[in-house]
This record gives sequence, C-alpha cells and structure tokens, in this order.
Amino acid sequence: MMKFEIGDWVQGKTVDGEFIHGYIETADAQREIVRVRVVQSDHEEAVGKTVSVRGSWLKLLPVNSLEDPDNLESLVDLALSTMDEVWFQELTDRMKQLRSDKGKETREIPFRGKLSNRWGLSGKKS
Repeated sequence: MMKFEIGDWVQGKTVDGEFIHGYIETADAQREIVRVRVVQSDHEEAVGKTVSVRGSWLKLLPVNSLEDPDNLESLVDLALSTMDEVWFQELTDRMKQLRSDKGKETREIPFRGKLSNRWGLSGKKS
C-alpha cells in the first residue's frame, strides 16, 4: 500500500540517482509508481518537469504552516519559480493578511490624558 497522495511534497532520488524535491501529480498504487513535479534537483534540466519514481525511493515531507512568515516566503519563491500565478497571488494575499494582523496586535494605543507619576505630579518642571 502506498503512503502518498496527490499534492504531497516529497524528496528522493530518481533511477539515475538525481536528487529531486517536488510534489506528487499522480500515484499508481498497483505499480507503486509516483509522478513527481520537480521543483528542485541537482540535475537542473529536471526542474519544472514531471518524473516517474518508485514510491519506495521517496520520503514524505512535513506540511509547512501558512502561519509562519518564513514558510510563506519560501512558498512564494517556489510559486515564482514554477510560474504558478494563482498560487503566488494566494500566498502574497496570505502574507499581507498576516502582516496586517500582526500590526493590529502590536499597534500602540495612544494615551489620552495627563501624564503624572505616583505622587500625582506631571513630569514637567514649572
């Protein structure tokens, strides 16, 4: 039984020994063959192409949180390198939302009123 699903991020090696990192486009459970869209490889010509690999030669990668700005930046770079305009837009919109939410949390509340110390005196000398 195969442990991969379409869309899973994986890394591994091809039959030619090339290191690949990408996501699964199709999976044939009967033959245990997975087609991986390569986004990084030590063989530059493989990047952007789909390669067939045995499932046993691949390792499932952990899912990155879209709440982490560093993860989002890496995914934006990936969307640019794969020229996926829709995904790029979704990721940049998410980054804007996170920045906006963070700004709301850290925004200082303006002080209205008279400043005074514990003795009831203002900080200004007369």
